[in-house]
Order: sequence, then C-alpha cells, then structure tokens
Amino acid sequence: MKVLVSLILVVALAGGSAVAGCGKKVKDEGTLTALDSGNKTFVVTDKDGKESTFKLIPGTKVQDQDGKAAQLADLMNQLVAVTSEHSQADLVAQLQQ
Repeated sequence: MKVLVSLILVVALAGGSAVAGCGKKVKDEGTLTALDSGNKTFVVTDKDGKESTFKLIPGTKVQDQDGKAAQLADLMNQLVAVTSEHSQADLVAQLQQ
C-alpha cells in the first residue's frame, strides 16, 4: 500500500512540474497596438482582430526588420512577431510590411 501511495505521489509531482515549466515557445504575429511601460506590457493584434497581451521581462530582445536592437516604442503600429513563453516575451521582431 505504501508503494502505491508513493508511486501516485511521485507521478503527481512530476506531472505538475512538467506543466509549470514546460518550456514551450509560442510565436504570434500581428500589429503592435498598445504599450504600457509602467506595467511593462504590450498588446499585439492579429489579422483577425484578436488581441494578445505580453509581458516584458529583463531578457526581452527587441529587433527592427534588419535584426538590429530597437526600442519597442519605435515599433508601434508595425507588424511584429513575438516569441514568448506563458505570455512573457523573449523576442519582439519587426516584420517587413
């Protein structure tokens, strides 16, 4: 009985940690439509009008269409691709229009 309970506990804990830190990167594309520097968030609206909100983290990289470092504010109303994990942006890259 103790073995069964221990096995169930191990499986439950392993499954929970796998979901919490899944490491899956998601790529979204759309127009950068809003920027809130106070909350360190920004909104990208896709071609169907769906808005997605992302959080800037210390390691977020922002690039212009030439791959050079840029300021997020300079990409307002531009087409961008966002690579993120759990809505935390790793990369915001301007796309060619």
